[in-house]
Amino acid sequence: MARQGFLEHIHPQRLPYERGRPRYSFCLGGIAFLLFVVLALSGAILMFHYVPTPQGAAAFFAQEAGALPFAWFFRRLHYLAGQAMVAALILHMLRVLATGAYLPPRGLNWLVGLALLALTLALDLSGYVLRWDEPTKAAATVAAGLIGEIPWLGGLLKRLLLGGEALGETSLLRFYVLHCLGLPVITLSITMYHFWRIRRDGRPLGNL
Repeated sequence: MARQGFLEHIHPQRLPYERGRPRYSFCLGGIAFLLFVVLALSGAILMFHYVPTPQGAAAFFAQEAGALPFAWFFRRLHYLAGQAMVAALILHMLRVLATGAYLPPRGLNWLVGLALLALTLALDLSGYVLRWDEPTKAAATVAAGLIGEIPWLGGLLKRLLLGGEALGETSLLRFYVLHCLGLPVITLSITMYHFWRIRRDGRPLGNL
């Protein structure tokens, strides 16, 4: 009995059967997570061939990731999976709004979902900056400027992101670590919590 109670605690059975059907959810959340796995696997391959320096970035994109076999495939797979994940998450959020799945007692999980969308956009931006050409440097500068406007902590966060007061070579390393390690670990951890809360919270109190 104790074992059964523990399993029900970590995997509660409060999600109605009809809410788990593909025709209700379109599996958009699951598709987004599958794309995240594809991004993690393809990114793990690419990061061993990317050197986070201006010269290394230029060589990586000029030579299709150096001697990496099928480099064109992994790069395009990583890029397309990233854009598809953003699209899947936006559609997922719209589906949640349309069906009232954000209603109590699932309000907290709705906020968690918004955080996951923000993290995904941050992953997309940090990956874009790794090209380290003029457009991506401009994007990094704008992003750092916006972060710098956060009350009280903005200046500190901006310096941590850029590795100094302005964009430079150190900034590329910061974005690389953020994209390959920091953001993925945070995103995966919050995603696991998000999945757990879906089953924990159960049915919304609304009629939908």
